[in-house]
Order: sequence, then C-alpha cells, then structure tokens
Amino acid sequence: MKVGGVNLKDLQKKWDEFGESDPFWSILSSSEKKGGKWQVEGFFGTGVKEIGEVINYVESLGINVPRKMALDFGCGVGRLTQALADYFDEVVGIDISPSMIELANKYNRYGNKCIYYLNTANDLKLFPDNRFNLIYSNITLQHMEPRYSKNYIKEFLRILAPQGIIIFQLPSESTQTLRKLIRHIIPTLLLNFYNKVRYGGTMEMYGIYKDEVLRLLRDNGGKILEMKKDQYAVKGWISFRYFVTKE
Repeated sequence: MKVGGVNLKDLQKKWDEFGESDPFWSILSSSEKKGGKWQVEGFFGTGVKEIGEVINYVESLGINVPRKMALDFGCGVGRLTQALADYFDEVVGIDISPSMIELANKYNRYGNKCIYYLNTANDLKLFPDNRFNLIYSNITLQHMEPRYSKNYIKEFLRILAPQGIIIFQLPSESTQTLRKLIRHIIPTLLLNFYNKVRYGGTMEMYGIYKDEVLRLLRDNGGKILEMKKDQYAVKGWISFRYFVTKE
C-alpha cells in the first residue's frame, strides 16, 4: 500500500533503474562521478577504507565482536559486503534491487564467503533469530519511509546474535528551516523534484528524530553503546551513526 510516499514496490523499481543506468554513482553520488565515471577499483576501495575505519572505531570502544557472520543491509553492488569479508568468516549482502544483486555477484571476489540475497519484503524473515554478529547499514535507511526503516531496525535486533553489534546511519532532521516546513506540508512532491534536479533522478530522503530512534531501540531490547554525528551525512541534514547491542 502506498500512503503519502513511496511503497516498497516503487522503491525497488527506482533502485533497479539506478542499478541499470549508473549503479556506482547512485550509491556514492559524487557530482564528478556521474555518468559512469567511477572506476571499479576506486569505488570498491572506498568500501575497504570505510569498513576499516568502522572496525578500528569499534575496537577503540573496547567492544569485542565475534567474527563469524556479518550482514550488509542495503548492499547495492557489494561495496561494503566484500570489505567486511576481510574481517568475518561469512558475509551476507541484502538489497531490494535485482540489478544491484546481479552486479554484486558479478564483482564478488570472495566466492561462497560472500553471499547476496534479494529481499523485497518489509522484514528480514529469510534470516533466523540471533544469526549475525555484525549488522551494518550505511546510506540506505535514509532512502525509505520511516514506517519501513523502523521495522527493519526492529528486525536488526531480532537477528542480532548475543554479543553482536548493529551499526547503522540515519538522518535525524534537516538543518534548513524552510525545507523542514516544506517537508511537513508536501514532502514527496517537492523533495522528489529537488532530488531530480540535483541528482538526475529521484532519491527520496527521510529522517527519524534521534530521540525517536533511541526510544525505538530501547523499546525493542536494544542497548545503545555509542551514538555520534555521521561523516556521511547528506548536505543539509543532521545525521547520526548508532552503535547498538542487545540487552
């Protein structure tokens, strides 16, 4: 059902189009890389750098995460999934777009150590409880309506193994007062137009207030280990990265 926004079927169609037209740029939307200008090694190299920084930061917090299974939620073409395979025995990437999953398998250098799944449901029922030691999601939840992202966050907690950690990024609010007002009145039409002009396609942006995210986590058995402003925040948004385990 579509209620004042984009349903999962439409979201899948849109990201499948991005996967067919300019997949690397749609994931890392640098203006100078638009039009197929990303080089494969450079693109995947950003994933190696990002995951290396994340692992080092987790270790600096004194958190020892078992290195058995990791999940990359919103894996796209596997930029971060493959980087996680350098640290975990098995890594799973999941995405809503068939074209992205096809490319992820094409670029996979880790064989059966790195497995990709297409998922078009508003849940993660294809995975059992307590499955993953690390669940990671960056620049993904921000592109879906809160009714969907909230449910996925609940699912993260369900499939997280004891002593595991969830790390996800999500915008909290816009820094532009006018844009806040516009978003409240007619969010989809104007913001989609803005994104079409700026990015050449519709990349919907959604945020959930920080306090609401924290309450959601606590109400569903999550324990917040760390929260910090996120360096990957989209311009004009305050974004946070959450580090969460189970109570």
